[in-house]
Amino acid sequence: MAHYNSYESFKTKKSIKKKEQAKNKSLVKTKDDFVVSKSSNYGIVLEVKYNDIFVIYDNEVVKATLRKDLNKIANQVLFVGDKVELIKDDDKYIVKHLIKRNRVLSRTKKDSTKLDDIGKSGVIATNIDIAIIVVSCKAPPLHPKFIDRYLMILQNSNIPAIICLNKCDLKTLEEEKILDIYRKLNIVVIETSTYKMLGIDELKKYLKGKQAIFVGNSGVGKSSLTNALLSDDSIKTGNVSDKSKRGRHTTTSSKYYLWDNNSSIIDTPGIRSLDVSNFNPIEIQQYFPEFKNSNKCKYSDCLHFHEPINSCFIKQEVINGYININRYISYLRIMSDILNEEYIDILNEISKED
Repeated sequence: MAHYNSYESFKTKKSIKKKEQAKNKSLVKTKDDFVVSKSSNYGIVLEVKYNDIFVIYDNEVVKATLRKDLNKIANQVLFVGDKVELIKDDDKYIVKHLIKRNRVLSRTKKDSTKLDDIGKSGVIATNIDIAIIVVSCKAPPLHPKFIDRYLMILQNSNIPAIICLNKCDLKTLEEEKILDIYRKLNIVVIETSTYKMLGIDELKKYLKGKQAIFVGNSGVGKSSLTNALLSDDSIKTGNVSDKSKRGRHTTTSSKYYLWDNNSSIIDTPGIRSLDVSNFNPIEIQQYFPEFKNSNKCKYSDCLHFHEPINSCFIKQEVINGYININRYISYLRIMSDILNEEYIDILNEISKED
């Protein structure tokens, strides 16, 4: 009897497993059908609130829902910046297709094999042409740690980046030295002041005709820069009217602004930290172009971390002043997060040799 019960239990489990596999196959098929390579008629997602999707379509903000056969919650599927095909059924808009995403910005390392994973977590925005890392001189002060981490995430996502120093009217020699580090790395640095309206026209030149995104800590002036870009006929700040469905939508994660023809800004909330824990320690140096001579280290798998100075060419470059010490400290902090190891002793060792 025990064997019979075991067999019956096995058959039941096998039957359930087959049903689950069939269901999963159906879901996968639905997902594959949902994502299309291109479309000439689409809207852009401004905000997703649970199952309500707000889309700018034909110069109007409309509310849509996800097609039911996906069996998914909308805010698990679509994100700000997504391009979607809409159909109208009984005066209601339905998202029929998601157009394949170009570049995705998330709080973690992007997995290129899951570019169109409709359940992807940590996504900030999609289809980004250029990212502007906004920093400020004061409140909060300029710190390279934030810039370096964002440069890593953006490079991993294949998103071109520029740096915008806001509140430039408060700049001192200290901030100038930090910015000079990035200029020497051939990264564009724009200096702006929304208080004195400095550098706004230069910023517009880089953003014209692009879907851009502002990223940065709270208080650096992302929203002030956005307001400086807006003109009288831009999509304005404020809640969307339930009746007219017109106006700019404010989302819990990002804000979308159309400031000129085919020119938009996604303003993100201040992000306190970026998760780099899923980066491979070996690949981190790829995001530091100063480490181009790492092949001169004694060991091919050198992490430029706890290895002795006489075997690490990168440490020698830091000591000799060829690699900026602040950039190397950023590297050590990132490696410390990944390896869960302290780095203070490494700095003490470097300072003794300096």
